[in-house]
Amino acid sequence: MAKVADRKLLEDYIVTNNLENYVVLKGNQNQEVVTEAYQNSHFVVLPSKSEGWPKVVAEGMFWGCIPIATCVSCVPFMLDYGKRGVLLEMDLELDIKQLEAILNSEMFFDDKGIKASEWSQKYTLNVFEEEIKKLLRE
Repeated sequence: MAKVADRKLLEDYIVTNNLENYVVLKGNQNQEVVTEAYQNSHFVVLPSKSEGWPKVVAEGMFWGCIPIATCVSCVPFMLDYGKRGVLLEMDLELDIKQLEAILNSEMFFDDKGIKASEWSQKYTLNVFEEEIKKLLRE
C-alpha cells in the first residue's frame, strides 16, 4: 500500500511542478527494458537515506551512467568519494554546484562516466562466481 501512496505523491509533485515533459514514471520493468534505459541515459540518481548495497547504482555505472547518490552505506566507496560520480550533500546549493561542474565540462562528464563504468565492470556476476569458487577451493 505504501508504494501506491508513494507513487501518488510523486505523480502529484510532477504535476504541481510542471515536470510532465521531463519526468516519466514507468514502474516495474523487465531486465531488457531496464538495460536499454541505462544504455540511453547519462545519469542514475539514488537519493536514498538507507540503501545497503545499491545495486541500481552499480548497474547504471556498468553502462556508463554517472551516479548521483547520497552518502549511505558503501556508496562513497563505490563512487570513490566523488571521483566516479556525485555524492549528494543534501544541500541544494552545494549539490547544484557539483552538477553544474559536470554539465559544464564535457571532459569532466566523460571522465566520471568512464571511471564509473570501469569500476563497476570489476563487479559482475561472473567475477563474483569465480571468487566464490576460489574460496570454496581453499
